[in-house]
Amino acid sequence: MISKGFPVGIFLILCLTSCNLPSATAPAVSMPVATNSPVATAQAVAPNETPAGGLAQPAPTATASITRVDLPDLFSRFPPPPIFAIPKATIQIAGSSLDAYQLPGDRIRLVCQQPCALDERLIDSLYVGYKVTSQQDVRTAGIDLVDKIKTLDIHLTRDATCTRREGELGLTGSYPDDQWGVFICLYLNEPDLQNDVLVPFTPEGAIRAGGLGVFAHEYAHALLLGRFASSHDFVFPIEYVTLDQQNRGNYRDLCNSAYQGGAPLTYTLCKSKGLTFDQLIQSLLDIDTLSESGLGNFNGLIGYNQYKAILSDILGSDVSQVFTDSGYAKIFVEEGHTTYVLPYANDPCRYRASLVSDVTVPLGTMLDANTTFDKTWKIKNTGSCNWDGVQLVYTRGEAMTSTKSVPVPSTAAGESVDISVPMTAPADEGVHIGEWRLRNATGKDFGPLINLTLYTRPGCSLPPKLSFFQAEPATIGQGALSLLSWGQVNNVDKVEIAGIGPVDPNGNRMLLRLDKTTTFTLQATCGTNTVKSEATITVDPALPPFAVSNVQAVADPANYTGACSAGVKIVFSGIFDSNGPGVVLYQWSRADGSIPASAFSILDKAGTHTVTSTWFLGSSTQSGLEFKLVAPLEGQVVPAGLTLTCTP
Repeated sequence: MISKGFPVGIFLILCLTSCNLPSATAPAVSMPVATNSPVATAQAVAPNETPAGGLAQPAPTATASITRVDLPDLFSRFPPPPIFAIPKATIQIAGSSLDAYQLPGDRIRLVCQQPCALDERLIDSLYVGYKVTSQQDVRTAGIDLVDKIKTLDIHLTRDATCTRREGELGLTGSYPDDQWGVFICLYLNEPDLQNDVLVPFTPEGAIRAGGLGVFAHEYAHALLLGRFASSHDFVFPIEYVTLDQQNRGNYRDLCNSAYQGGAPLTYTLCKSKGLTFDQLIQSLLDIDTLSESGLGNFNGLIGYNQYKAILSDILGSDVSQVFTDSGYAKIFVEEGHTTYVLPYANDPCRYRASLVSDVTVPLGTMLDANTTFDKTWKIKNTGSCNWDGVQLVYTRGEAMTSTKSVPVPSTAAGESVDISVPMTAPADEGVHIGEWRLRNATGKDFGPLINLTLYTRPGCSLPPKLSFFQAEPATIGQGALSLLSWGQVNNVDKVEIAGIGPVDPNGNRMLLRLDKTTTFTLQATCGTNTVKSEATITVDPALPPFAVSNVQAVADPANYTGACSAGVKIVFSGIFDSNGPGVVLYQWSRADGSIPASAFSILDKAGTHTVTSTWFLGSSTQSGLEFKLVAPLEGQVVPAGLTLTCTP
């Protein structure tokens, strides 16, 4: 969703209906963790010491059968860096005192209404998560915020700027007195949103999620500010591809039914004209080609009639009727039916490019401070002429090198080339981002932004410091699952769990099924220093073999007739009985074609349990969700239908 405060708002399509996110983040699912669930909390053991009182000594791990059940690896594109402190100051915005968190020289600033209800370590984690997520959007779209936007304020909680309407998950806009002062509203401490995430709302979780779905959506809006109308026809494809994990949803296919409701123009252009995702991204780059030449003919920006001309040129076919059929007729009236001819339409030599892959040092690589390396990208010449005299030049962020430009080998149209730059990892701990772009022999930049995101850490010399290592539930019956989790480990070279292998030093979790009581040992090493921690999962033979029964799915309201202008909140509930403690992995599958996302619920005891998913809808539909149990008992699928009738 985006605010009308920005000048492009005159022809925005607002997210007043359904701010739906792709499978990686929506439908949002809460993961209730029972507060009285038995938890085996680890004891940190200093080198060569025994914990006070000792730990239980059940059967050793080697004698137990351990089955690992995969949790959804939703954030593999966002490898977590160490959590580090972000400088804080007090600022005033719209008469409110806010805590502001910002690294020197950075465009991102996190702000929180005083007194801030969020833990500062969580904010530190979100800061890095948002930086990484924003660079994933940049990698997808090939563009970053326009240079006129000097600071992007991310409001984490409600305040005088971000007041939140019913059904609003996020908002992007500009301050009334400064059109280039851009903000994003998030509502992270809202009761109905705080648990609707697929990772725990903790520092360890936030640094992976970085706000993910909502933030990726709103940052995509921000990318289009100052360029073009920030419609969902362009925002959803950027967001969905950014969040698509391992091509699960195939969101690069604009004919995917997930786009039919939220991005009807791009969906119809795919169906009728064969528009591809790469062509859509090329159209955004062509918008910049016109804007940089001062050719915007609608309030200084690129108008829809100009954009029609861009797409018609790319597709080789007139797209005017598709725009009209997709609801853009009124916008053409506002633009005065301006006709437009592209100045480059007959140019025999088009300089275009696409980023194929990271050959070395992929996004999110962790390096020790001051490490030297060669960064190599594979780039394809997608234009109509050969590259001669082309260079890759540093444009923004941290160069991490004294070599600010490198010559690109001669490359024929349609061919790919590897381009390398010698670099050194910065000395400062944290996340570091650099952006590069191609420049032709006449000095014109072209192609997408080519970015690099890496993390640096200091050398390791102190004993490791563990935050926690635990199992939930700590006691289970045969066939039940237990969640083994651990928090961030500081001052560490390597972290491993005996019998399992190396694990993430920034904290993670895994689902395990055991046939015997087992003690797990987490070992952290820093140079010659070693720290160990233990957690025990007890398999109690007195408990019945784990079973789930009476699975139901309910929509509330299941039938609605009335105004839908701001969206109607539908709460779906999955209800089931268990005969004992354990962990249940489940999926919600939306009727709009979204690929289901998995989540889990920790059950502390036998009884009836409820998990929920929220969906905001703003148009008439006969639809619903399916609730599916994934583990430990697979195959039970129960639908929950709804009928939504919207009236004026």
